[in-house]
Amino acid sequence: MDEQTLNLLEKALQVTPQEWDLRAHLVDALLQAGRASRAAEVLGAAPKMPESETAQLLKARVEAETAPSQAIVTLEAILARNKASAPAYLVLAKVYKKRGLKDEARRKYGAATIIDSKLHDAEMEQWLGESSASKEEKILPDEEMAAISELLDAAGAETPPLQLAEVGTRVTFDDIGGMQDVIERIRMNIVYPFKNPEVFKKFHKRPGGGILLYGPPGCGKTHLARATAGECGAKFISIAVTDILSKWLGESERHMHEIFEGARRQSPTVIFIDEIDAIGMSRADAGSYQATIVNVLLTEMDGIQAANDQLMVLAATNAPWRVDQALRRPGRFDRVLFIPPPDAPAREAILKIHLRGMPVGALDLAKLAKQTERYSGADLRAVVERASEKAIYLEMRTGRSGELTQALLTDAIKETKPSTVEWLETARNYATYANRAGLYDDLVAYFEK
Repeated sequence: MDEQTLNLLEKALQVTPQEWDLRAHLVDALLQAGRASRAAEVLGAAPKMPESETAQLLKARVEAETAPSQAIVTLEAILARNKASAPAYLVLAKVYKKRGLKDEARRKYGAATIIDSKLHDAEMEQWLGESSASKEEKILPDEEMAAISELLDAAGAETPPLQLAEVGTRVTFDDIGGMQDVIERIRMNIVYPFKNPEVFKKFHKRPGGGILLYGPPGCGKTHLARATAGECGAKFISIAVTDILSKWLGESERHMHEIFEGARRQSPTVIFIDEIDAIGMSRADAGSYQATIVNVLLTEMDGIQAANDQLMVLAATNAPWRVDQALRRPGRFDRVLFIPPPDAPAREAILKIHLRGMPVGALDLAKLAKQTERYSGADLRAVVERASEKAIYLEMRTGRSGELTQALLTDAIKETKPSTVEWLETARNYATYANRAGLYDDLVAYFEK
C-alpha cells in the first residue's frame, strides 16, 4: 500500500476514531508497510479494542514487532481459549524465530500446519530449513500436539470447532446483593456436589445438571450464573442467541453440538444460555426449522453421547411460558427458580455494592432502599450512575471535590422509573390462569406477600 493511501486512511480514522474496522485495516496496512511503531501507536489509541480472536491476533502481530514478550502473553491467552487457532501458532512461531529458538519455532509452525493444512509461510519454511528436518521431525510429539490432535479428532478436520471464550472476571456469591434463598438452592444443587462429591455419591447425587432462572429483566440472572461458576472454580461460557442461530441448514444444530462438546473438554464448566426462549421455545409454537434445534438441545442436555457430570447448564429467560416443556423435566432443567426484584435488604446491599470505591457522604441506604420498591438491580445501578453524573458535573462546574450525597441519590431515584412493573403485570396473569402444573408457585407466593 502506497504512502498516499496510508495518509488517506489516517485522515479517515481521525474523523471516525471509534470505527474499529477502519483502525484494524490501517494497522494491518502499516504492518505490511514495515511501520510497526506507527501501527502500535494507532492500535494503542483505540477507544476500545474488541475481545474477539481476530482483534487479539492483530494486537499480537503488532506486539511481535514491538514487544515480543507481550506478544507471547497475548498469544498464549488466545490459545488457552481456542487450541485450534492456527494463526496464533504461526505468529508465535515467528516470535520464537526472532529470538533464535529454532526448536520452539518449528513446533509452533508444525502445530499451525496440522490445524490448517492450507496454511503456508515461505519465509518460515525457508528459515526452518526443509532439508534439515522432515515433516515428522518438525512436528514434535508433546502434550500440546496431543491436545490439538484430540480436539481436531473430536470436531472433525474439515470443520474447526466453534470458538468458546471464558468471559468476565471471576465473581462469587459475595458479589451478589440479596437472593439468599435462591443462592442456597443453587449451592445445594450445583456447588456442593462439585465441592463434596464423595458425600453426594453415597446418595447417587452427581455433579452437573441444569437450572432455569426466570424473572424480570435486570434482576441479576446472568450475574448469578457467573457467580455459580466462580463458586465451583469452573469456567464460565456465556452463549447468546447469535452464537447458535444460522441461516444455513444444519448450521445451528452443529453450533449447539460444538458448544457442548467444547464445554465438556474444558470441564468443569458452566454454560449459561441467555434468552433461552429464543432457542428452546415450545415446539408447538416453533416451526420445523427451530424444532430441530430444540431436539438437539434436549439430546445434549441428556448427555446421550457423552457424560455431563462436570457440566452445568444454567439458562435465563424473561418468558418461561415460552420454553418447551420437555426442557423442564428432571435431568434437564429440573430446577426452575424465580428471580424476583430485590427486596429492601437486597436493594440496600446492591446499592452498597454499586457505591463501593466511590466518594460518598453520609448516606442512609435503608431509606434509599425503601424509596426503590420494585427496582431491579439494573435500575439501582442506573440510579447510582445518574447521581454520579450529577456529582461529576458539580465538580467540573465549581472546581471543588465532589461526592455522592443523599440528595443526589434521591433526585436520581425520582428520575428513574422501575423497569419491572410491566413484566410483573404480565407474569401475574400467568400465575393466576396458567399455573395448573405448579410451575409458577414461586410467582404466586411473591404476589401474595
